[in-house]
Amino acid sequence: MIKNLVRRCPVCGSDAGEVLHTQSFAAVAEIGNSDSVDIVSCATCGVAFSDIPMQQEDLDTVYRDHSKYADTSMYKGDGPAGALPPDAPWDLERLAGTADYLSGVIGDRTMRVLDAGCATGSLLGFLSARGFGNLVGLDPSPIASAAARRLHAVDAIAGSFITPPADIGKFGLVVLSHVLEHLGDVTAAVRSMSDLLEPGGLVYLEVPNAVRYVDHLVAPFHDFNTEHINHFSAATLRRLMASHGFSEVDSGEKVVMCSPTFTYPALYGLWRHGGNASVMQASAEPDTLLTAALRCYVEQSHELMQRINDGLREQIDVARPVVLWGAGQLSLKLLSDSVLSELPIAAIVDSSPQKQGLHVGDRVVEPPSAVKDPAACIVIASIHHEDAIERTIRVEMGLPNRIVKLAGFLRPLRNR
Repeated sequence: MIKNLVRRCPVCGSDAGEVLHTQSFAAVAEIGNSDSVDIVSCATCGVAFSDIPMQQEDLDTVYRDHSKYADTSMYKGDGPAGALPPDAPWDLERLAGTADYLSGVIGDRTMRVLDAGCATGSLLGFLSARGFGNLVGLDPSPIASAAARRLHAVDAIAGSFITPPADIGKFGLVVLSHVLEHLGDVTAAVRSMSDLLEPGGLVYLEVPNAVRYVDHLVAPFHDFNTEHINHFSAATLRRLMASHGFSEVDSGEKVVMCSPTFTYPALYGLWRHGGNASVMQASAEPDTLLTAALRCYVEQSHELMQRINDGLREQIDVARPVVLWGAGQLSLKLLSDSVLSELPIAAIVDSSPQKQGLHVGDRVVEPPSAVKDPAACIVIASIHHEDAIERTIRVEMGLPNRIVKLAGFLRPLRNR
């Protein structure tokens, strides 16, 4: 179905698009997410995105106050408190790889580098270890930016990339690693790149590869969430950058880890400020490959969700209270689109302090210590991390409760 868009295309500005999927979510009061979002494909260029009205200032506020990277308690290893990067090991591996790549293509270690969306600064730390000495981080979260300063001794600033501090200066390299998919005003972001670059400066971009979502599908509609609102292919990313006067220096695809066991597809590229007409001409047609791949992704996600729903109906005893463990993106979908929407949920718990206290519908997210009733059935609302959560329940907390895990419902589809 072609519709007149609420939000103009973030790449080409078109106001018409095809609805690929309508995603429902349980609303979170503090985030202010819509309970229903159309994921559309632009009729002109083919890029996919969430068609909802949004102001970049509102998104900046959400990431300032509720960034998952502000939870610096999750991954500290066995070292002294606060001494180790709080990132997940797989994120550290990805960022180390990015630092290796940049070290290989940029010879000038004195170049001024900005990591926009730096979180707790691990990429800056890896670049510093490789000899880069003029590093600046920028992140909406003051907690994350403070952690970057503390952990990596870099200049990390709390603020928006769209409206950075006036005195931040110019850079030879601007890095946006898994940032562009989060931004409501992509055009303003690219303009900010231009404004912050020295003459002939470089931009490194890395985003999820939407063409390959279906090849790495684990959780239903995992990539259609409240945070990832733009879905790029190599062709649409090239079109975006070329239309703003950037010429491609290098690009490629990669596969990274998004949990201890599951992989995720990504695109990366290096662009120099200075237009190239041939690149613009090559990317003028809509990316039908992306649209076709996302249709397949939607079809298989529907099948995954049906399998989960059937499994939950079979395994949940409606006579017992139900505790939902996890307040992440899958929970927001299950609370809207599965049998869980029909059941009285006794509690929603999450180990992250950043999620505790959030209002999901009529429930307040509580810490795991809120699970008091041994008769309650605990539904682990995470496929990527369910084994770690199960260890927390059984080993760390010693709870005897019945546990329902979701991944077992999906194995026949994942293994086919």
